[in-house]
Amino acid sequence: MIPDSTASWTPEERAAFIARRRSRNIALGLLLAALVALFYGITVVRMAPGLENGKPTVGPTAPPATPAP
Repeated sequence: MIPDSTASWTPEERAAFIARRRSRNIALGLLLAALVALFYGITVVRMAPGLENGKPTVGPTAPPATPAP
């Protein structure tokens, strides 16, 4: 439903509004895709040290802590 304030728009105003809304939606979509790609890249980089000789390592990669005396 169109609000009453936009009911009196001319076809040119309506077309301009739709074009602006479309460009905003495209910009938000590209931003979201970039964020997804960034998170994917960070995940791959963080998991890469766990792969040695093509085999995943099990458990923590840091040496175990020595007990306190």
